[in-house]
Amino acid sequence: MRLRLSPAAALSLALLTVSSASAQVGGNLAATLVQPALSSFKASGNLLTDASSGATITLTPKGSYLASADLRLPGGDPVQAGKLLNALTGQDFAQGLSDFLKRPDVQAKLPQGLSVAAETFDLKVQQQPDQSLTLAVSLHQLAGFGAVPSTRILGDPAAPIVVRMYSDLQCPYCQKAELEAVPTVIRNLKPQKDVRFEFHPFPLEQLHPNARPAAEAAACAEKQGKFWAFKDALFRRADWQGMANPSVIFQSLAVSVGAKLQPYRDCMADRGGKQSVDEGLAEAVRLGLNATPTVYVNGYRVSNPYDAASYQALIEFVRAK
Repeated sequence: MRLRLSPAAALSLALLTVSSASAQVGGNLAATLVQPALSSFKASGNLLTDASSGATITLTPKGSYLASADLRLPGGDPVQAGKLLNALTGQDFAQGLSDFLKRPDVQAKLPQGLSVAAETFDLKVQQQPDQSLTLAVSLHQLAGFGAVPSTRILGDPAAPIVVRMYSDLQCPYCQKAELEAVPTVIRNLKPQKDVRFEFHPFPLEQLHPNARPAAEAAACAEKQGKFWAFKDALFRRADWQGMANPSVIFQSLAVSVGAKLQPYRDCMADRGGKQSVDEGLAEAVRLGLNATPTVYVNGYRVSNPYDAASYQALIEFVRAK
């Protein structure tokens, strides 16, 4: 059985706002082994054993990274489970997991086992017949992404490692990511021939009334091969965001980046960018996304989209053998 936490429970169970580079699952395997919470465990290959409690942790490496971990706690102590998960994820699971496991509805399901979606991580929890508690933790990997046209791809369109950014052109947090992290991420693409960067429009119309018009204007600029230049120019200024009708600024920016005026005007008049934006929104809804910017590397979520190192850490994790 798979259980998705309520917003309140998810918040208490996982505070997932730090860089993936700091997490142990998905991060450096050697860093995991020196966590203080694991100091009582003795290693034999990929098996860690605590002689006093009988608890074991089986690590699954991926090159020099930790892909996943399986815990077995003979006493079924939820507090110990939370502390060990803290060490294995770099997140604060301890109190949230303990509270979660004490819930009557969860206890009723534990003998059959259940899966918990906690944003960046997937947890599988089960109470065994001998009353021991087993947990498995791995990075959550989203699937089912749609294709985007080559005009919204940087790098080799056939590259196997894909950075997918779902963004709202009026979102101040997207602007922050674009100005602080994306330039470095894009700059690093050139020597990394196996990585491509995709932009997926996700205008949050309820929050940002100019997000859709901006996205449609970008799609019209895209028809003339000017998407990236238009998008970058738009993120470099904010004066249009509170305007009742920013179309004059959109048109000026389109021309300034090299788009021909009349084809752009015709596209906007005919709402030639609407279908592209509708498709982006439909995909985001289908994937269950609810915030921007949301960024994935081959389905693994970049938990700090404002830090270029977070992108690179997941790229290296995906690349590892």
